[in-house]
Amino acid sequence: MSTWSVFKFGGASVKDADALRNAIRVVREHGRSPLVVVVSAMGKTTNALEAYLQQRELGDVSAAEAILSEVKDFHATIAQSLGLWEGDLPGLISSEWTRMASIDPQAPYGRRYDAIVSAGEVVSSYILNAALCAGGVASHWADARTMIKTNADHRRAVVDWDATEQGIREAMKEPGIYVSQGFIASGPEGEITTLGREGSDYSAAIFAYALHALELTIWKDVPGVLSGDPKFFSDVVLLEEIPYATAIELAFYGASVIHPKTIQPLQGRGIVLHVRSFLDPELPATRIGAVPQLTPKVPCWIRKANQVVITVGTRDLSFLSEGHLADVYRIFSDLGLLVNLAQHAAVSSRFCVTADRVTVPRAVEALRGNYRVEVLEDLTLFTIHRPHDAARSWLANQGTILLDQRSGVVDQVVMHLHPSA
Repeated sequence: MSTWSVFKFGGASVKDADALRNAIRVVREHGRSPLVVVVSAMGKTTNALEAYLQQRELGDVSAAEAILSEVKDFHATIAQSLGLWEGDLPGLISSEWTRMASIDPQAPYGRRYDAIVSAGEVVSSYILNAALCAGGVASHWADARTMIKTNADHRRAVVDWDATEQGIREAMKEPGIYVSQGFIASGPEGEITTLGREGSDYSAAIFAYALHALELTIWKDVPGVLSGDPKFFSDVVLLEEIPYATAIELAFYGASVIHPKTIQPLQGRGIVLHVRSFLDPELPATRIGAVPQLTPKVPCWIRKANQVVITVGTRDLSFLSEGHLADVYRIFSDLGLLVNLAQHAAVSSRFCVTADRVTVPRAVEALRGNYRVEVLEDLTLFTIHRPHDAARSWLANQGTILLDQRSGVVDQVVMHLHPSA
């Protein structure tokens, strides 16, 4: 029987030197060999690298280099604060920045995105592994790009499960403590691919699946999975137990604590997922597994800001057919734009997507070749799982509703928020 466990640390849990010291303490006090520690990019590094790429796309080389310089200084400062700026670590980090900055500018956008943004996870794992070793934990660095194999769909790559399981089990055939990266993998030609934004949880689930792990623990800056983000919603409570199916549904609609694809591989092998606080590991955690019902039974709130609604219609006001919709979705898919909500009428359809300075304008340009297109920006998408009348009434007072869709036990609303909301 397997005795493996998997820990996953997100960006907030390794955002600075103090956070890294805490992560080391968590591994030392709560981890045991055999263990895989999966780490995200530090702090807001992924956002910064996306901004760096976007400035390169827009032709502002000076702005791009300024962003990259800040990213480099940020990581160097953390490593220096921990007394790690010696030995092999500076050279490893420098080589990763060099690799990232030398990407062929003529390569397809998705391929360049994955090659650049993936650097955050690689550098983060270098620093965490060095910090663990310096802190007395005999850990080994492991490259997820050599273990997790995917197809060539950049920014949303599909896992080759057989090749991935073989790669992970071969690389980790000896028990121990391994540090690896979330979010990143490699495609058929060895090119870097990524598993989708916030995909590090999914990576942790892939490792757990391949190793037949007993459990996966995701360490967060909150006590567990709450019924809503306390920064935006009052009276939220800790969800003590969540069935696999409910967790999949919450993640699908955008619950930020869990990546949408995380649960399925865990369910397939009956692996329990705990979501715990890295600030106070002794607090009760959320348990996701083969449990009978959501406990407690309360409405669950999901808020996604920075949304755009793209309205697409035929030029002659004829019906928008299945063929038209297939064409629209193909354009979104080719650019890596995920549709968060869609609503269809006779002569037009509206699609809610997350704003992106590069891909949204390209999608709109492609659509305008054959369709009438309107764009509304600066919107917020709310999703309520198990809503009641009081929840709906509160939401209606938060702004002007543009889209309202009810499906089973889920309400979704896209709105312009009032300035005070």
